Amino acid sequence: MSNIRIFFPESLSLNFNSYLEKPQSHYLTKVMRVKIGENFSLFNKNGEWLARINNISSGKVEFSIKEKLRNTENLVDIWLAFSPIKSNYSNFMIQKATELGITKFIPIIFDRTIVRKINYERLEKIIIEATEQSNRINPPLLEKPQNLKSFLNKNEDKIDLI
Repeated sequence: MSNIRIFFPESLSLNFNSYLEKPQSHYLTKVMRVKIGENFSLFNKNGEWLARINNISSGKVEFSIKEKLRNTENLVDIWLAFSPIKSNYSNFMIQKATELGITKFIPIIFDRTIVRKINYERLEKIIIEATEQSNRINPPLLEKPQNLKSFLNKNEDKIDLI
């Protein structure tokens, strides 16, 4: 079986027992067809853990943590400041940049920016899926939109412009 990885935002520890949310449970049981007693991986900013399915009831998967597989990543802090673009292109950009190792996304609203609304819920899902797919542990942060002047003023000591 391939290594199934699922993002779990809560704190994990050895012998921890809990339930997965319905969408994650659906993915495990209906898409990946994992059965009781089988293993999968859970990860969050604190590391990656091996989990075993204890029970499946009412569409929810109950699991327990068996061992820690790896610790957090040592990250190089790489930001992507971008002007929002149409949804499909934006989704693709977020996905590929996450896979490449970006640590923070910063939407910048310019005077001539056409797309001014960002669907944070959708982009967060894309970030989590890309993090799972690329074997990363730490999903990148998605900041609120800001204008260029406030971004530069707030981060002038951290920015290395080429």
